[in-house]
Amino acid sequence: MALFKNYDPGRIVVIWNGIQIQGYAHDSFVKCSRNEDTFTQKVGANGDVVRIRNRNRMGKVVLTLQDTSPSNDLLSQAAQADERTGLGFGPLLVKDLNGTTVVQAANAWITKPADVEYGADTGNNEWTITCAELEMTIGGELV
Repeated sequence: MALFKNYDPGRIVVIWNGIQIQGYAHDSFVKCSRNEDTFTQKVGANGDVVRIRNRNRMGKVVLTLQDTSPSNDLLSQAAQADERTGLGFGPLLVKDLNGTTVVQAANAWITKPADVEYGADTGNNEWTITCAELEMTIGGELV
């Protein structure tokens, strides 16, 4: 029997530092990634391979929001407060309620304010949240 699953983009939840993100862009709207490979390798002259574990678990979550998203205001306020106080970091959670994927970090902060760009149509704002230690469990869809 063929595999059949449902996907609902409205069931992707992102909460950073108490702010539940709303107003996602149309296409790709959340991207989570580690900054570096978990393992690297070196090959000796005779072809011997050494696998080297990289302990850097930093990562980032890029959120793409519509210009009209109310979350732009909240993220802007948080970025401005962080510039003033240095205390604008907090937990991050990305949860796919369609399935089992969970991405989280205990300490995450806005890297810089989103760029501002205008055109003939409404646009998007891209926010990058840096994570000191990004934990990623990539799962499948349940329904």
